[in-house]
Amino acid sequence: MFLTEEHKERIYEGVRRMVIWDEPRADVFHRLEVNGIPQAEAQQMYDKARAERMSMIRSDSIRKTALGLGLLLVAFALLFGFSAGMGIVIRPVLGLGGAAAVFGIWFFCKGLFYFLFAHAKSGSLADDN
Repeated sequence: MFLTEEHKERIYEGVRRMVIWDEPRADVFHRLEVNGIPQAEAQQMYDKARAERMSMIRSDSIRKTALGLGLLLVAFALLFGFSAGMGIVIRPVLGLGGAAAVFGIWFFCKGLFYFLFAHAKSGSLADDN
């Protein structure tokens, strides 16, 4: 069976969707086999889609890490900047600084973990926002 490049591209888009949704590897290869893709080419398509998934996870984790660092910077500025300027820290500023610090640490750690262990993330990428 001869497949045109356009047909292969449509098949790849389906495979890419399946990989991004984290469907089982066997299901992806079954879809490729049913569509007449040779085993070597199927492995290349799967590897390319998997690399795209890792890239998407890592770019999202960099964004989360940067957000965490930004929140930590806000917390630092609120707590130390306000107290240095006035010599006192009022409760609302302490609360905002503390909340920013907690969320900053959370986003920073989560982003760093997913950057380092992108291969371990399971489930659809659309579910993690």
